[in-house]
Amino acid sequence: MSAIQIAVPRIPATQIKRILFATDFSEASRKALPLVAAIARKYGSEIYLANIWFPLPYTMGSPDVPTTFEAEQHKDALERMRKIAESHELAGFPKTVIVEQGDVGEEIETLVRKQNVDLVVLSTHGRTGWKHVLMGSVAEYLLRKLTCPVLTVGPRLSEGLSHEFAFRRILFPTDLSAEARELFPYFASLAAQEGGDIAVVHVLPEETGVNPDAATLAEPLRKDMESVYSRYVPIGCRAEFAITFGDPATRIVDLALARNVGLIGMGVRHASEVVTHFQNTIAYGVVLRATCPVLTYRAK
Repeated sequence: MSAIQIAVPRIPATQIKRILFATDFSEASRKALPLVAAIARKYGSEIYLANIWFPLPYTMGSPDVPTTFEAEQHKDALERMRKIAESHELAGFPKTVIVEQGDVGEEIETLVRKQNVDLVVLSTHGRTGWKHVLMGSVAEYLLRKLTCPVLTVGPRLSEGLSHEFAFRRILFPTDLSAEARELFPYFASLAAQEGGDIAVVHVLPEETGVNPDAATLAEPLRKDMESVYSRYVPIGCRAEFAITFGDPATRIVDLALARNVGLIGMGVRHASEVVTHFQNTIAYGVVLRATCPVLTYRAK
């Protein structure tokens, strides 16, 4: 992997003034709370704590039973949110508690627009197989629908990273598309603010790596990638560029572990609901396997 540092016009510092933390009260969601606090502390952010709930099934009875039952659900959700707001992790931060009934994805989309949110933080349980096909994944839906960055905590998050979070070392996988190039300056600016580094990697199909001369043959592509991206590297950020081979999600996670990165930053494309619900994308595959948080940003 080759390293380079280029002086370019300064990119404005990234601002994260409003964080939306979406929780379903699960243990997976609880693991994301220290990350919310760490980011809010670093950027002086206001925190919106949101829980979106569906009415639970109820047995047939008098006409007022559903209303009473839903009122109890809402009351229970408010009490749980109060405990989160009063937790030691969030002590001292300006907070707003939001409890709504409805479709989780749609309600969070509305909140992001209404509150002008800069970052959404959420977790995923890692549902796969038929359960994922039938129910879909709120995390995968949101990372492809929201126009703001989404920080997702997967089921394999390292406990140490959740308490010592920083944008200091970032791994940026790219498919060399125009969308990825458009989003690269955002991730590079995060690393620059920490005086850190960003590793840019492109994964070629596994079968191309069988050739013993694969690395040599891929070098012109690596140099082209370096030439394209290096112009967007801000002052204070060290950038490295590499080509590797294999299954994209697996190689990205392996590289993140090998380099001990604190964050994987990925550009994602807008996807239809059918694609989002019925196909595990590379980005979601990385989220499920990564031991560090994954920050995704959708190209406009």
